[in-house]
Amino acid sequence: MRNVKLSQRYRSGVRDSMLTYEAKRWEETASGLGDYRSTLFSAPDAFNMARGRDRHIRVNSATFPLIGTSLLSVASSGHDIDLADANFLTIMLPTRGVTRVRMDRTERVITEGGVLALGPSERWTQVDPRGNRDFRANVAKIDLKRVGQGKVFPGVATDPLVPISTSALEGFRGLMRYLFSDLSSPAPTLVHQPASDLFAALVLEHLRHLLASDGADPALDGSQDDLVRRALDYMSAYVGDPLTVRTIADAVGVSTRRLQDAFRLKTGRTPWEHLTGIRLENARTRLLAAAGPSVTAIAFDCGFSHLGRFSQTYRNTYGEAPSVTLTRARDAARAARPANRIGPTQIG
Repeated sequence: MRNVKLSQRYRSGVRDSMLTYEAKRWEETASGLGDYRSTLFSAPDAFNMARGRDRHIRVNSATFPLIGTSLLSVASSGHDIDLADANFLTIMLPTRGVTRVRMDRTERVITEGGVLALGPSERWTQVDPRGNRDFRANVAKIDLKRVGQGKVFPGVATDPLVPISTSALEGFRGLMRYLFSDLSSPAPTLVHQPASDLFAALVLEHLRHLLASDGADPALDGSQDDLVRRALDYMSAYVGDPLTVRTIADAVGVSTRRLQDAFRLKTGRTPWEHLTGIRLENARTRLLAAAGPSVTAIAFDCGFSHLGRFSQTYRNTYGEAPSVTLTRARDAARAARPANRIGPTQIG
């Protein structure tokens, strides 16, 4: 049996694609080394597979070019890598095994369930299955030059160790699980528009919350009411578009932080929570009117990209699954149609 290298690739079928998916796999037999470097998602100075039997590495990657971000699912029998990463912010989330990172004469160790975010830096990284068949992790790589570090992630400083908002961590993990579950399915949804566009906006929002600065709040003047009203009007007008908080802030002419602070002060909720509420109301209205071929189509038209999360939020809000609402509306519409009967003819 020879070395095996498999690659699967999906690309959204429109110009300026919002999502490219690749699945790469390398396995070594006892007869040879093989080209495992073809699976790498960085350009390292050195890369070595750990010694042992059944050596392998698998990398599934979803790249969102327009937001300069790649999300990866990695499985490895063990390896170490030397890397000088000049432009990327990297977030590592091991789900099995141990990650060890050395830089600036310090060492960081993260186990499954942990997280480590690193800005541009020179580092050595080793991953170890620790008694499991392989090491596994989810990784996010963000091109800081492409996304505009200061505007999109103002909390990311020049320190190579980047703080993470632990309250946003579980949501980001769930997003990664949903992404790779969909993309590895026989008929993935997220490679098609508008799902790919909407999901890219969702990824950016999760990353923004994950990397949110804990700095002092800026002072607010007396125009918060008007600011919130204009932002809500914009959300309602473009509810089906792949909006982000930054998009909304730009539309009303303020910074992202200013918009978030105004909403928190005046409503006690975030702009994203309000946007989700507006989308949910629109979806409810359309489902009650049976105005769509399916729950999936209605959800996408209303701006939702995470169908599982949409269904759960809808059920929590309205006490039933969206499919139940749509089925009931269709049954009611059929029952309301007049029977197509020919009555007796009246003469005279």
